[in-house]
Amino acid sequence: MSEEMTNHGQSGHGTGFEREDLSSRGVFVFMIGLAITGLVIYFIIVGMYSFLDKYERSQMTTASPLVATSGAASRVVTKDYIEKQFKDNGAPMLEDNERGQFSDFLMRQEKHLNSYGWVDENAGVAYIPIERAMELTVQRGLPVLPQGGATDAAGAASKAPATKAPVKR
Repeated sequence: MSEEMTNHGQSGHGTGFEREDLSSRGVFVFMIGLAITGLVIYFIIVGMYSFLDKYERSQMTTASPLVATSGAASRVVTKDYIEKQFKDNGAPMLEDNERGQFSDFLMRQEKHLNSYGWVDENAGVAYIPIERAMELTVQRGLPVLPQGGATDAAGAASKAPATKAPVKR
């Protein structure tokens, strides 16, 4: 066989692996340069933002030179101010205490479900506590429509519903 076939197509002149590795000094110099560059960029950004903030504060003016500002917090809006300005125009108010408002809502619902009251006093429609309604349903039973067609059901709907005796178990 030829020499080329035993060397797998490579000639023996000038081929081999690289004899030098990357020095640790070069890696450390790169890392230190990267850290210094990061610090320089950080201080440039902080300086730029502080300059822009000071510039914005110096350029702020009041709506009218006749209006006196109440210090640096002239743009603070309080809950009392919002209620005074928007209560009369019917605008929806923002919720400032969601948990408290939801808790109050649940307590009103519980009170309504566990008390007596009128839905429509003129029509004689009232609401009663759930426990009492369940007791009355057990005592009187559920209203039952008589067997028959749609005409019988329409006639029965206009009359008072019939009650069925409770089933004893």
